[in-house]
Amino acid sequence: MCAICTMAQEPAICGDWIGVYEGIVINDGSRYDCKRYIRVKLIDGCYTVRMKTKVADESSFKYFPEGEIIEADDRMIKWKVNLGSEYDWTSSAKHKGIPIGHADYFIYCTIILSKGTLKYSDYMLTIYYDRQGREIDKDISLKKDGQTLYKEDSDW
Repeated sequence: MCAICTMAQEPAICGDWIGVYEGIVINDGSRYDCKRYIRVKLIDGCYTVRMKTKVADESSFKYFPEGEIIEADDRMIKWKVNLGSEYDWTSSAKHKGIPIGHADYFIYCTIILSKGTLKYSDYMLTIYYDRQGREIDKDISLKKDGQTLYKEDSDW
C-alpha cells in the first residue's frame, strides 16, 4: 500500500490582479488615474473575492466590504457589495417628487477571465425609500465596463 499526496491546481482566475483605470471626481469632473486590486481565492470549493482601490499617486486604499457571490465558475464571477444606507437627507431632497427618507447602495461586479487577463465591469444600484420606509424607485448608475486587470507576478 502506498499513499500519494497531490495538490490540485487552482483555477486560472485565482490570484491577485491589478489594473489602472480613469477615475472622475464627482464634484468638479476632474480625472485621475486609479488602481484596482482584486484578490480571488478558492476556499473549500467556494470563491471569495476581495477588492480595493486607490488613486495611483496616493498611498491610502479604499477597501470594499466583502461581497456576496451571486454566480461563479472557473472563468467568471459575479458578486454584490452592500455599501450601506444613507439617512442624512435634507428635507428638500426628493426622488421622483417624493421626499427621501433613506437610500441603500449596492455595487454589482463581474469579472471574466479572457486570454490571461481579467475583464472587470460594475454598476451601482441605489434604492430610494420615502420617510415611511416604502420603496420609491431603483436607479442604476456609475456603470464601468471593460477595465483590464493583469495577474500580479513578482518575477517581472
